[in-house]
Amino acid sequence: MRENGSISNKEAREILCLAESTTKRILNRMVQDGTLTVRGERKARVYVSAIEL
Repeated sequence: MRENGSISNKEAREILCLAESTTKRILNRMVQDGTLTVRGERKARVYVSAIEL
């Protein structure tokens, strides 16, 4: 995310080596916690940091 400014579910899944449902659950929890925000819908959905680094 630091390199591209965002991350997709697929990219996170490949990095974490987890199932799609598990990765989606983690990303959604981070959105609920205010750590990430969502941009786009469905396959174009990406997650960006909600916290300025």
